[in-house]
Amino acid sequence: MTEKKANVTNTQKLKTVILSVFLAVIVWFMVIYVNDPDITTTVSDLNVRFVGEMSLRDKKLAVTGKDKIHELSVVVTGKRSDLMNFMDDIYVQVDVSDIDSTGEYNLSGVISIPTTRISVEKEKYGDIPITVEPLEMKDIEVTVKQTGMLKDKIVKSSVNNPTVTITGAKSEIDEVAGAIATVDVSSIQEDGVENVNYLLTDTNGELINKNETIESARSYVEVVNTIYDAKLLPVVPRLSAELDKEYILKADKSFATPASVTVGVDETNTDDKVIALIDKVPSDGFGEYELELSSGMYIPEDNKKVKYKLDIVKKAVAQLELTVQAQNVQSGLTAKINNKLIAQVWGEEGKITTDNVKAYVDVSGLGAGTYNLPVKIEGENVSFAENYTIEVTVE
Repeated sequence: MTEKKANVTNTQKLKTVILSVFLAVIVWFMVIYVNDPDITTTVSDLNVRFVGEMSLRDKKLAVTGKDKIHELSVVVTGKRSDLMNFMDDIYVQVDVSDIDSTGEYNLSGVISIPTTRISVEKEKYGDIPITVEPLEMKDIEVTVKQTGMLKDKIVKSSVNNPTVTITGAKSEIDEVAGAIATVDVSSIQEDGVENVNYLLTDTNGELINKNETIESARSYVEVVNTIYDAKLLPVVPRLSAELDKEYILKADKSFATPASVTVGVDETNTDDKVIALIDKVPSDGFGEYELELSSGMYIPEDNKKVKYKLDIVKKAVAQLELTVQAQNVQSGLTAKINNKLIAQVWGEEGKITTDNVKAYVDVSGLGAGTYNLPVKIEGENVSFAENYTIEVTVE
């Protein structure tokens, strides 16, 4: 029984000690904050604010190298409450308004204190190094980058007035190659125009994170969004008019990568294919070619080109004596062609023969009489070098 009483007494003493310490700490904090004593402390990593930068810009100059300024600090004294309330408002002020030319400068600064109740004991910084560069202007193009997607739809996003003029220190201006305005197409429900802020990019297309001096008359561009139905279409090659004079393209033996592309179409477009315009002859048979845009169609930037393995041969010309046949003669009538046709025929070299080339005229719907009709050609990859006609007698 005596041992049990002793344990209870010790527990009560421990609780009493803990409570006493807790109350003492509270009393100490109350005394400190109620009395609001003077303290001395060091404020580190001070901000530097420049006075006169607008004056510099009027002189076509700009301050750079601010990120290279060493850490500045100051020892101050004041009431605890004042230091807690105004510590973030203490900074170093540097006046650059008297600078008239480019170069490297070491300038003195002035500590700015937001209240007279705080005093400076010791300044822990020397001269502040800066660089002054010429101010330059540059025109850049703003392009659109899309994020997100709409099911079974393709959104065309284009920039109205994509050229913007930026101004800044030469070293920073030289790094800028363009700008990107990002549009989230997943939230677009109808055609329309929106204002989109843009970000500067370098020559590698990467976003520029450092910007001390660059300014622009406008921070956004107008982006026009147009919604199209998505449609997967096969790619078909076609020779340009210039190449068609000298070459034959064997379309059935030429292969595109990809063989089909997804394009955007509106209600007016009924195309069942996309044309790849073959405008150059690759030495090894492999080339990259642009797709032709037709009315009511939109081809996204990533889908505008395809790679082709071409089967293309040089065109040759040969003179052939051809027997012209009459087709589609009405029942009960006959068609006579007395003369043979001497014609210049384009085709694959070595394959322009009378066995591979057929000539004919179409007499559909013609009654008895004599007619001068256009001659048509039939055969693999052949064509007439010019237009020919021949006299036909229907009896």
